Amino acid sequence: MSKYEIVFLILHYQVLEETLRCVNSIKRKIDTKKYHIVLVDNASPNNSGKTLDSMFKDDKDITVLLNEENLGFSGGNNVGFHYAKYQLSCDFICMMNNDTEIIQNDFFSVIKKEYEKSHFAVLGPEIHLKDGTVCKYPKQILKLNEIDADRKRVEKLLIKNKLFIESIHLFLYKYIGKLIHWKKIRHHFREEIIPDPRMENVRLHGCCMIFSPIYIDKFDGLDNRTHFYGEEDILFVQLIRNHMKSVYDPSLKIFHCEEAATGAAMGKDYKKRRFIYEKHLETLDMLEKMYREDLDSLKGYI
Repeated sequence: MSKYEIVFLILHYQVLEETLRCVNSIKRKIDTKKYHIVLVDNASPNNSGKTLDSMFKDDKDITVLLNEENLGFSGGNNVGFHYAKYQLSCDFICMMNNDTEIIQNDFFSVIKKEYEKSHFAVLGPEIHLKDGTVCKYPKQILKLNEIDADRKRVEKLLIKNKLFIESIHLFLYKYIGKLIHWKKIRHHFREEIIPDPRMENVRLHGCCMIFSPIYIDKFDGLDNRTHFYGEEDILFVQLIRNHMKSVYDPSLKIFHCEEAATGAAMGKDYKKRRFIYEKHLETLDMLEKMYREDLDSLKGYI
């Protein structure tokens, strides 16, 4: 019998306030006493990891792990995943960004109900954003014949970024937006977003993923071939090839402030965008290679 029903794994980098809000939301909302929180500091230069360690040293429900170097998204989370699996003994692992929060009182009950229904390997929630909308993100990965077009698109964006053409365009967009008070009137032009229904065998958003005993028994975390982006795509390919099920369940809900840790890591916006474009290109190269390793197993998906 497992010691914990669920372990919450939170990767921390720099932004202390976001991490504390995430932790507090779990403590306020979680509907099981058999839970634990693992905070993994990914070598924050501002020493906020040590601050967390000091704050929670006497809290029996929280463990703080301090990485000596920044291992990226997959590598950093894998430190916590390994600890949760082998040191804590748990049924489920909920991998959350530090800028997410639990917003419902039956979070774990929904997870258990869905697992009894579908025996998912990985579960993804409906994501609520700070502007009041629900996040709409691609539930399918790129098809093999779409990769070249996407690569050319991102390469053009990268060139515009390096020549500061992109920064000029964005500056003009923001300036004109202020002149016409766009933030006050934009809701009049916004199309109604229809939330997605429950879906199986889809690509999930990496800001919050719940791993079941089926996944935990077979794997020790995420594929570590990416440093910051593309984890969701690689995970989806991995699940399909291992005949495991992913489920998107909109009855499970979280709040996502979006990219607080990445923003802290990147500093200025143009540098952040350049970083994203470069990592996107790396991910495309890796995905194409993964696809070609075994095309037959991905028939119907790519």
